[in-house]
Amino acid sequence: MSRSTWKGLWVNSELKKYNNIKNQNMLTMARNSTILPYFLNKTIYIYNGNKYIGVTMGYQALGRKLREYSITKKPAKYKKKK
Repeated sequence: MSRSTWKGLWVNSELKKYNNIKNQNMLTMARNSTILPYFLNKTIYIYNGNKYIGVTMGYQALGRKLREYSITKKPAKYKKKK
């Protein structure tokens, strides 16, 4: 189920302060924020619980959540049987 349209997009207040700053790098732990147009062509460092992962935002990312770009779990490695 998706979010209601009358509620609008949600962005954490720590990311809103970067709106007027020309700094290209942003650090955040808020993975549930929506990507807005003023994030385009900027590098956002998203915390995945262990380290910060740098992601440069493009037009394809608009409207998505930051959590889609920072994977929190390692992929499983299966060994071949001999």
